[in-house]
Amino acid sequence: MKKLILRGVILFSLSVFCLNLPAQSQRRVEKTVENRAQQLEKQEEDKKKQAKEEMEARRQKHIDMQTKKVQKRMKKNKKKSRRINENKKEFFLKRWFN
Repeated sequence: MKKLILRGVILFSLSVFCLNLPAQSQRRVEKTVENRAQQLEKQEEDKKKQAKEEMEARRQKHIDMQTKKVQKRMKKNKKKSRRINENKKEFFLKRWFN
């Protein structure tokens, strides 16, 4: 009788330990997947940031290559287009005496 109870306890304890092992490994897998997703997000953000910086550098190089007159004209047109896009009118005296 004692042997039967002892076997039952041992068998029960082994089955309980076996049930806990997959749960721990599952958490580990989920954690690695989560870490990988975060890593990919960070890489994507870095790529976007680098592309933006490169585009800004190219734009600045383009502006620096222009003559002084062209730079002034570009600045004037930029202001004018920004005002038009924001639906703002010109200064009232300018409109009256144009």
